[in-house]
Amino acid sequence: MHTAMVISPHADDAAAFCGGTLAKIAGQGWKVILVRVTNDSKDSVGLDVKETLLRNAEELKKAADVLGVSEIVELNYETDCLGDASKVDLRERFVYLFRKYRPYAVFSFDPYGLYENNLDHIVVARTVDEAFWVSCFDKHHPEHFEEGLEPFSVCERWYFARQLPEANHGEDITETMEKKIEALCSHREMMKNTLNQFRLQLKTWGRRVSWIEDSMEGNMRPLLALAMQAQGNAVGKQFELGEGRMGESFRLDRFGDLEEMFQGLSEPLPGAVEAPKRKCLDLPPHESPWSEEQLEQIFPVNIKDRLSLMGHHHLCVGAFDELLKDPGFQAVYANLVSRLDPAPDTEVESIYGYDLFCYQCEYWSEEEGRCVTGWKNKLSKDAAVLKHLGLETGQVTRLEDLQKRLAEKVSPDDLHRFCAAGEWKCEFYALGACQKAYSALREKFGCKSTSGT
Repeated sequence: MHTAMVISPHADDAAAFCGGTLAKIAGQGWKVILVRVTNDSKDSVGLDVKETLLRNAEELKKAADVLGVSEIVELNYETDCLGDASKVDLRERFVYLFRKYRPYAVFSFDPYGLYENNLDHIVVARTVDEAFWVSCFDKHHPEHFEEGLEPFSVCERWYFARQLPEANHGEDITETMEKKIEALCSHREMMKNTLNQFRLQLKTWGRRVSWIEDSMEGNMRPLLALAMQAQGNAVGKQFELGEGRMGESFRLDRFGDLEEMFQGLSEPLPGAVEAPKRKCLDLPPHESPWSEEQLEQIFPVNIKDRLSLMGHHHLCVGAFDELLKDPGFQAVYANLVSRLDPAPDTEVESIYGYDLFCYQCEYWSEEEGRCVTGWKNKLSKDAAVLKHLGLETGQVTRLEDLQKRLAEKVSPDDLHRFCAAGEWKCEFYALGACQKAYSALREKFGCKSTSGT
């Protein structure tokens, strides 16, 4: 089962911001590691430092037991003083813990959280965020490797904050809200200190809230329960979790703007634990817009003997050796690649209009029945390519003869003009597969690589 780690600047942060989620995944069998960064030596009212340290440590243990935390790691930095601490030293501690415990998911304050006035929260958030990528490097902190540790990268980053920028995930904690409240109530001294801050501010305002006064000396559960459930209800409503459902809000990140690419290209590792499903991240699998019956109609029975191609797709024929084995090309044109087996004697017919490549392309719209990238551009590219090659629609050419013609007539500059970024761009040109294939093609047919007609 997976391991989760929560980086809690102070003892109560874990319960307050993600306690329901921690209790939920612990109940699902996850191992949960809680890292308390500071010692909370000042988080109490009316106690000396020694007693404050003792009480807060005891209450953290009680809260952790409620949430199902497997282990507490104490870093013992002085509370409310992280602004003066070495950020590099603190980062090293997080890097070490990532490499040691190898968590699948890490919960932490968001470095971009809004209106955060606690410097401990800010420093921890920024340092954890940097540790995520530093822990991957084999040049950072090689002393870790002497202990048998290895570079490691956390997969999921669960960011929380007082006010989150771009929150994208609401975790349903309806069934574990009671544990969240119980864990927060376990931090009695820290909660008294928090309530005392409001009491003092109200006093400055010239007012008082009797419930706060009573809760500080008596049962604080009703007040905390009301506050936590109000927050949970707001998250439930925001993320449409359902009638009466409560949640915790996160900015959940995995691969950022590369998420779609990695989902399309990745494959399971043998023996790896199955990754949890994440509604806010997981995309539906890339599927052909066509049914199996339609695919049988689209692909002719003689596809291995004859290909009918529009003008600019003639250029792809010259790159078949590389394109057909390129992972990116295979992901987009899976149905075509599985059926295509080009041979020297395969006939290539030059046609006007859509072809097999179009129907499999991610830019093809079944609803509109057309390419959505700009059909006029494609027509102008078709005409330009056929004119450059000296071909006309309706003409049939042996594949090997067409490849020889491409080697002779399409120079690197020509390929760049037809396929690089711009009006006629092709995304696969940037992969380098086509350039490599054309270079091999010119060598095969003994053609020079200078620009030509």
